[in-house]
Amino acid sequence: MLESAIDNLAFGEDGCDFNIFTVYPKDDSEFPETPGVRLCNGTPGNLVLKIIPLCVLHRFLSLFGIRLSGPGSEMKALFSCDAVLIIGGTTFSDEQPLKIAYNVACLLPAVILRKRSMMYSQTLGPFRKWYNRLAGKMLLPGISVVVARGRGSLENVRGIGLGNAVAFTDSAFTLHVPEETEERIRERHAPILDGKTVAGISINSIVERKCRKRGIDHNGSFAALIEYLRGKGYFILLVPHSMRQKSRLRHNNDLFTVADILGLLDSTDGIHVVREPYDCKELRAVVGLADYYVASRFHSMISALCTGVPVAVFGWGCQKYREVLEEFDLQEYYNDSREISGENLVRGFEQIVRDSVEIREKIRANIKRVRASSAAMHRVAGRLCRDEDPLIDE
Repeated sequence: MLESAIDNLAFGEDGCDFNIFTVYPKDDSEFPETPGVRLCNGTPGNLVLKIIPLCVLHRFLSLFGIRLSGPGSEMKALFSCDAVLIIGGTTFSDEQPLKIAYNVACLLPAVILRKRSMMYSQTLGPFRKWYNRLAGKMLLPGISVVVARGRGSLENVRGIGLGNAVAFTDSAFTLHVPEETEERIRERHAPILDGKTVAGISINSIVERKCRKRGIDHNGSFAALIEYLRGKGYFILLVPHSMRQKSRLRHNNDLFTVADILGLLDSTDGIHVVREPYDCKELRAVVGLADYYVASRFHSMISALCTGVPVAVFGWGCQKYREVLEEFDLQEYYNDSREISGENLVRGFEQIVRDSVEIREKIRANIKRVRASSAAMHRVAGRLCRDEDPLIDE
């Protein structure tokens, strides 16, 4: 989502400079630098202990005509910015009570400083729990434009009386993947994949954790799927779509779950695990190498849709996946993590193989409209940054 925003807003005559407040500043600093993009420390600790208090102080001093110029380049960047773009995935969800506090913290700098601001397309709500409704009603009206990722999210925010909400499709649909990147990925994997029918699988450590808490054998189920697919002659492309190679933590790090699944197999013949630290554009090209795909990671699902690959989805929090799949009339291929078993994974895979012609046709019929919606959101963000009426042409 962030890479797509940069692709669409950072270049051209009206290009924007970005100060990215990232949760993983150390890990992200190892990626190649992008002109006009600077990384800032956006960890929860720095957000709560430094950024928010200094925003409060800045706002208080401004009442007396005193301008706080620092401390630190990060605060200067925040104080002087033209607009704040809040780019998240699932926010203000009843299913994630602890994360609601983090969502509040992410919005507070923009609200406190009264900056022009926009929540990029993301899953919002539901707001059934009183504390979530309270947080949403207090903070979301202070955001200039709130973009819901689909019909369900839009209904949720309008249900709490929000008048500044619109719906656009996910930012990742307009990620610019250069042809040379696609060609390089194809050439790199040609010796492994050429001549084979490839079944791609993305593993999600969050889904694995949720299954473990419910007593569901996530790893054994995926191992059973892999054994079944190998028995049918498929070559397996295992894609840990979210990886942090130098981290020992499992959060947002699918490598550990992949290793656990491989440990349940008699051999790794006919399996290729993507271990390279690919960026999101390279990963999209990797997903496009598959003939069929089983996705647990949300943006892995989007990459399958963008590359026309039939996809069966086994995720968590059905709203975020379903409202995107609904754009393609493919919502029947979503399965909740509560339903994960070896039998159901096989059933889901065989379903997309059986319906592959129809699925590809639905993707072709809808992808242009979906990308146009995503592009419209970037235009709204650009007008917001230029202090124009953001929704005037939409």
